[in-house]
Amino acid sequence: MAIRPKQHAEPEPAQAPNAPSVPSTVPSTVDPVKPAGVGDSEVQTMGYPSKLMAPDLAKSIVGLLICGVIALIPEMLAIIQWTSAGLALLFVFYFARTVIRFQSKIYVSEYGIRLSSLRGGTAFAWPELSKFRLRYFSTKRDGNKGWFELTLQAGDAKIVAESTLDGFDDLLEISRDWAKDNQLLVDDVTRTNLMRMDEAETLVKAAASERKHGGIN
Repeated sequence: MAIRPKQHAEPEPAQAPNAPSVPSTVPSTVDPVKPAGVGDSEVQTMGYPSKLMAPDLAKSIVGLLICGVIALIPEMLAIIQWTSAGLALLFVFYFARTVIRFQSKIYVSEYGIRLSSLRGGTAFAWPELSKFRLRYFSTKRDGNKGWFELTLQAGDAKIVAESTLDGFDDLLEISRDWAKDNQLLVDDVTRTNLMRMDEAETLVKAAASERKHGGIN
């Protein structure tokens, strides 16, 4: 289900008729993603595909085993052992990060966003969005291959998502729309990356249109 970011309607209150009013001193427990009157069908669940996470897990395990074995060889030079031990620690960190990312789920609706992971969870309503940042990390010198990282923040609550997330385009669309509604200032890097994504989307649509018309002819 794709979120439609232009529809910023307020949810209907689910209060029974003639129900007594709740004192303002009672703390609010409203879910920003699914407030009263919002159904499950209006919430999109996003996660990282297992087919993309499996190679990263395999690489981290293989790297850890190789570096760990080298670090434990008695006859090996000390500098090589220490270097291998350091690399082994990096692979441990990489493995833990991959597991956390694989287990993480992001829930998105027209009203808010929530992150659930092994490190805990955080959530906020879209009107509270105070920071919108998009970064690109290249895996090649020419910059043609890499991934985007989207950072959304509201006060102390921060959610980071990578472009490998299933549903990333929908998340970027609705958060970008709310950033405009909240009149947030974005930095030059974010602006450049947004232009890059717009250009890539235009090329994809053009290629799809060309294949469609070519098939008809």
